Amino acid sequence: MKKIMFGNSLMLLGIAMMILAGLELIYVGMMWASFFLIPVGFMMAAIGFLGKDS
Repeated sequence: MKKIMFGNSLMLLGIAMMILAGLELIYVGMMWASFFLIPVGFMMAAIGFLGKDS
């Protein structure tokens, strides 16, 4: 359960960073960090869902 929540948090953080960079409220180069966070968060959530996590 912890891995699923951590993965979802990473995905939401990546989406928020992408939106803020798109609106030019933060440095546009931070969009590259969001491109990294979203797939990593998805993999963490998938591993937590499919694995035997207590």
